[in-house]
Amino acid sequence: MTIFALATGGNCSRARVESVTQMNEGVVLAQTGRHIDAVKALERATAIDPTNDQAYYNLALVHIELRSFERAKQDLEQAIAINGEVAGFHEKLGTVAMQIEDWAAAKEAFEKAIELDPDLFKAYFKLAQVHEKMEQPQEALQRYTESIEHGPRFVEAYSALGRLYADLGYLDQATQVLQSGLEVSMQGTEEEANLHHLLGTVYQGGEPPNYTAAIEEFKAALEIVPGMRDALFSLGWAYSMTDEREEARRFLKKFVDVAGGDAPSHYVKAARDRLGELGVN
Repeated sequence: MTIFALATGGNCSRARVESVTQMNEGVVLAQTGRHIDAVKALERATAIDPTNDQAYYNLALVHIELRSFERAKQDLEQAIAINGEVAGFHEKLGTVAMQIEDWAAAKEAFEKAIELDPDLFKAYFKLAQVHEKMEQPQEALQRYTESIEHGPRFVEAYSALGRLYADLGYLDQATQVLQSGLEVSMQGTEEEANLHHLLGTVYQGGEPPNYTAAIEEFKAALEIVPGMRDALFSLGWAYSMTDEREEARRFLKKFVDVAGGDAPSHYVKAARDRLGELGVN
């Protein structure tokens, strides 16, 4: 959710007071969904007082809402030129750079944000994502870990770190991280269900695979989110690797029924092929 900042003029110059008034008007317009009018008001704010860094920041937030990322980048660069000591400006610039897939710029921005505020756990998380895009998995592991250290209840970081450990073949570490995530996740949430599903895939990917443990995790995910597409496929597939053919048919068919047009085609094909092998047309 985008957060727009209101401000008071305080004991400032008349230009700053007028600029803040226009900025606050723009914030209110943005909060009510009138984004084009908000842009106009915020641009007036920056014209009245070109040193109002907060006005440029709010203008960037509106441009992000409008998905005008290049404009948002320019706004944030202007805010930073005025006041480069605000960690949030750099963090938001990194987020915008990710949207336009400028990974080098995103990396630089997040590193600066962390330098200014070492407790910005989401900046570590996003920096880890950038390292993954730059095919730097060890650096990504480090940054996901730091995200958890600075935000121990940020469940998304546990999921990402566990998934990356698993992708790299470090299954024991993946299991440990995902179990730690389950300890801090809120019960009954999609985040908890996702952790159960990821843990199930780790058990299933072991040497040898632990299908019993995997099935329990997939079932736990589906108890929380009954229509969870990935868990339906995974549970059906895990059952198909055991002697429980009827359960395999049941869950693979459920997956095919709910797959929808945006489901990965190779998963749908794999499910249909396995159903054919199990005697289901």
